[in-house]
Amino acid sequence: MPRYSGYGANDSKIADEFDTGYFGFNNRFRPDQLKPGVLADSRNGRMDLNGEWQVRKGIENITSELISGTTGVVLNFLLDDTGTAPVINNNAQPRIWASCAYSNPNETSSQYIVTAQNTEAIASNLDTSTAVKVAYPPSYTLGRLSSLTQAFRQVILFIGGKTSLVWDGVVTSVTVDKFDVGKTYKIDSIGDTVWANVGASATPTVGEIFTASAAGTGTGTAFSGFTKVKSGTYEQPERLGNPLVNNTVITNNVVSVVSTNHGLKVGDEIVVVDPGSTTLITGEKYFVSFVASVNGFAFLAEKNDSSDTEAHFTKPVSQGVGYVRMPAPPFGTYHGGRLVVPYEYTVESTQETYSDRETKDEVIFSNGLDINTYDDVPNTKQLTAGTADFIVGLHSFSDDQLLIFNRNSIHTITSTINISQAVTSLVTGEIGCVAKDSIVQVGSNLFFLSDSGIYGASFQDLYNLRGNEVPLSEAIDGTIKSINRDLWQNSSAVYFDNKYYIAVPLNSLDSEGNLVTASNNNAIIVYNFINKQWESIDSVSSFDFEKLIIAGDGEKRGVYCINSFGGVHLLESRSDGNDRISVDPSASNLVTTQPIESSLTTRDFTLGTTDRKKWNTFEMQVQSSSVEKSDFNISAETKNIDYNLQLGSLSSRLNNNPLAINEDVSIRGRIGNSRAYSIQFTLNNFSGRPRIKSIKTSGGVSFNSTNTAI
Repeated sequence: MPRYSGYGANDSKIADEFDTGYFGFNNRFRPDQLKPGVLADSRNGRMDLNGEWQVRKGIENITSELISGTTGVVLNFLLDDTGTAPVINNNAQPRIWASCAYSNPNETSSQYIVTAQNTEAIASNLDTSTAVKVAYPPSYTLGRLSSLTQAFRQVILFIGGKTSLVWDGVVTSVTVDKFDVGKTYKIDSIGDTVWANVGASATPTVGEIFTASAAGTGTGTAFSGFTKVKSGTYEQPERLGNPLVNNTVITNNVVSVVSTNHGLKVGDEIVVVDPGSTTLITGEKYFVSFVASVNGFAFLAEKNDSSDTEAHFTKPVSQGVGYVRMPAPPFGTYHGGRLVVPYEYTVESTQETYSDRETKDEVIFSNGLDINTYDDVPNTKQLTAGTADFIVGLHSFSDDQLLIFNRNSIHTITSTINISQAVTSLVTGEIGCVAKDSIVQVGSNLFFLSDSGIYGASFQDLYNLRGNEVPLSEAIDGTIKSINRDLWQNSSAVYFDNKYYIAVPLNSLDSEGNLVTASNNNAIIVYNFINKQWESIDSVSSFDFEKLIIAGDGEKRGVYCINSFGGVHLLESRSDGNDRISVDPSASNLVTTQPIESSLTTRDFTLGTTDRKKWNTFEMQVQSSSVEKSDFNISAETKNIDYNLQLGSLSSRLNNNPLAINEDVSIRGRIGNSRAYSIQFTLNNFSGRPRIKSIKTSGGVSFNSTNTAI
């Protein structure tokens, strides 16, 4: 190519400017301020391999047990003369209400994602892509946003201000002789069992949901379901083991105890008060392993066999003003063998009745390995008494450190192994967290969504946490400002494969420049820790990212997304350029396949000067993926003077053929000597997943005259 566009005293030398790789995007600075390798925008792209930009891998649908009852909701309202917008109740629309990952510690292969729907929960097996329906208590309807978490081999459904539900996580049916009194069951097979004797109806049918009143006999089976935790007044520990009679037998290390209306369940802790003639020792603690009926229980102990004797047991005794039941928290977290929950409600004496304590900055720790016993006073910690602040999220950093993210501050509770000696410290009062599910730990660092963007906090050592001065999201401040703040509390984040993914409700502009307000988590922003740059804004048409979860095993381990209709999806799992997703359950096809809508917008090329240039050519190095042919459209925008230039497509430079599988090519094109200060390229309408290796443009200063420019 000639190095000059003309020859003479005021020659215009042709110069090249190019990017030979890409490692992030930045929309805080103007495009003409960006460094080589930094894009102005990246949509549904990745910058992993050799600094190349490539369309992300596709989303794969795992299960599609979508919500039922999708009749639209009619909302009646009037606009007043001042144009005040109506208040829309987001809980009125059909949707899931919570989700979480679950794995049975006794199984190495099976992993599940549990979603809470209106009248039942769904446990999706990630290995087999099948789903199991888990019953709620009889005639129970959820109907509100809630929180699910796994703790102590159980799945707990928190419903702030209402009685929590708990499921044992068993996805196979059990025989009636294994029933636990008070637990919810759904009949799997009738057999020869007399179901009325265990709490079901006299004329049972498969699928009937009931609360077990006793263990039974026969060949009938049932699935366990979510059961309400005990509520009302906590009966302070009383004698276990009927008095004045022989009540305890030890056979083959199984201690069987007769105790009328004992109120125990499997996993409850008991203490030996009087061993009788057995070899048990006063003060020893055990866990209930089997509940035969309301009048009998058993536990395991390596003790000599013993015939009938009178022994005395009890539950652990409160060290404070008395035990209380789970106080109807909105969420909770497992920490150091305890369940920690916000202490917002007082448990009243009447069953399933709670009153607001009007305290939003206090937590309470459960007794060890017990989700429904809390020692009031010694096991509570208040954080910011008297200030306008409230708890947003909890994060267990280590067995000895619990982090509390308030709306306007961050705190740490250390020495939590012994709650009475635990110490509460303020980390920062300058910034807080807006979304509990945005809190993610990466090594010794924590990241979370705040008023000012995505911030980080780092442990300088094991006990000193310091907030970072500059938000991690500084480079994409333009994107952060587009988050819908009325819904950003629903944002959800995870860390996987050296990336931080955060799903947010992102406002946008339509083709006419009008604001489109996000109604859900409609985008995922991706940060690459290796490149130390933001990598992409991911989105899918007519799809939302209700919750992000890390789950699965082996090849199926990755970032899972649950949309608001209950579909479970694995991100970046398809090798082609298509997303296979669950859509509105009222649609004719529950699962649809659609191409990924990707785009890449470069920085502004300026040739390093503020002069007007004459842009004449461009060149791109491109390679197809190993599984698909590739194509995309090419356009450019010049600034001062402003032009939108349509430069054809990849295929238009290949005799109207897409780029073959795994082929690479160098394409060139003329721009037309457009005169402008800068030029910026956009690639979109992708077919396949091509790898963009480099983009170059050529031009020269277009005005070298010594006369005054006009």
